Amino acid sequence: MNNFQIFININIIDRNFIFLLKKIYQSKPLFQNILKLDTIKNIELLVEKNFGTFLKNNILEVEKKYRISVDKINLMIENEKQNNIEITFKKNFENKNIDVTSIEYLFQDIRQKVTKNHPEKKIVHIIIKKCFVDDEEYNNIPFGKKCKNLVIQICFIYLQNQLVSKLELLLQEHQIQINKVICSKYAKSLLSADHDDLSKAGMAILNDNNFNEIGIYSKKITKMGFFEKLFHILS
Repeated sequence: MNNFQIFININIIDRNFIFLLKKIYQSKPLFQNILKLDTIKNIELLVEKNFGTFLKNNILEVEKKYRISVDKINLMIENEKQNNIEITFKKNFENKNIDVTSIEYLFQDIRQKVTKNHPEKKIVHIIIKKCFVDDEEYNNIPFGKKCKNLVIQICFIYLQNQLVSKLELLLQEHQIQINKVICSKYAKSLLSADHDDLSKAGMAILNDNNFNEIGIYSKKITKMGFFEKLFHILS
């Protein structure tokens, strides 16, 4: 699976599931299958009734056709609108350098508070919108710069936790893990205006196309170079 990524998009707007097999260095998906659902409004009921069979049939087909073993997928969920929580916070650095560790812990703390106050929401993307160092605006955090005060505006993009948890349990029944949960609307916003390709949108997230997005992972924090990449925080 090293050269492949699988994306499953749950489209709440158009009531369909889309299964995509993407070879990393090819522009178009190798395999795509769409299941149109009925008009029942309860998306969780639609998922419970149809997702398991849809998943099993597509996995069997791609494993047989491309001789790969599927044990991990990227879950995409497409809503009519992008759901955001926006927060601004301030830290006094007392004329010391802005360091990654301090900012990392700040983001962890804020994310934990958001999660605690909104348990029904699954945070899937964290974006730095603006950064002010002593009232001077920056597009991203200038690590290593001395300052008195740092103000950061951040955006939490979330999905409904109940739906994500239901899908996660259904995937576990088939010994499939989720590699990444993605808001499809946000992912598509990273593409040029004339593209609406789900597999390209998904790869844009996996390839960290938005420099100001902070990675969310379930394992140990990994730093990838202070000035080349921001940082990852625990999920």
